[in-house]
Amino acid sequence: MESIVIQGVFIGKVEQSWGGLLSDIDKLETHQEVWLGAEGLPGDARPDLRRDGGLDRALHHYPAEHYRHWRKQHPQTRWRQPAFGENLSTFGLNEHEVCIGDLFRWGEALIEVSQPRSPSYRLARRWNLPGLPLEVQEQGRCGWFYRVRRSGMVAADAPLELVQRHYPQLSVASLLDWYFGHPLERTGLRLMMACDALSLRWRKTAAQRLTSGVLEDWTARLAGPECSEQGGLHN
Repeated sequence: MESIVIQGVFIGKVEQSWGGLLSDIDKLETHQEVWLGAEGLPGDARPDLRRDGGLDRALHHYPAEHYRHWRKQHPQTRWRQPAFGENLSTFGLNEHEVCIGDLFRWGEALIEVSQPRSPSYRLARRWNLPGLPLEVQEQGRCGWFYRVRRSGMVAADAPLELVQRHYPQLSVASLLDWYFGHPLERTGLRLMMACDALSLRWRKTAAQRLTSGVLEDWTARLAGPECSEQGGLHN
């Protein structure tokens, strides 16, 4: 894989918007060299670490080429980066080309692909498109998260370079298909459970599904916690 040029680096602060909802989805672009630590970029606060943060989700990467699709699907919406709350934006790297456990060098830092992103109701409220989270999920245009394996200085003008690939059979796209498209398929669940590089949350969910044969409720994540009696984590 050739080096991937970064199109944008974005950092967001937690603010109240859309009826008082706490969110960091409205991020701002930075052109400065910054320190990337285990919890992510400086100043990239999260409204609810239990749902949105954690060391397995230090950075969110969203492919810039997906925006062409969303402009066609929803031409009335003024799509602009980082519409999906991403920290990193690139061309030439998508869910089919990235695998769980892929280790990338970015500047001085090393970052590892940890899980796909599960779209949430915050997207719907940000863009006033109630069906958007489910649409993103069903089309597999979710992006993915990184954990930070080695901290260091990073910048938008430093490319992403693939250093190691441990699970070539586990692309982000295949995980999205198993997790959302065939959520109780036992072969996929076993593969997820056996992948040490996959986030603990996704492995636990896979184990629960395999043991119970029951799919967890997605209502809270897709429509908002007030729409489900059970609430629920953003997986």
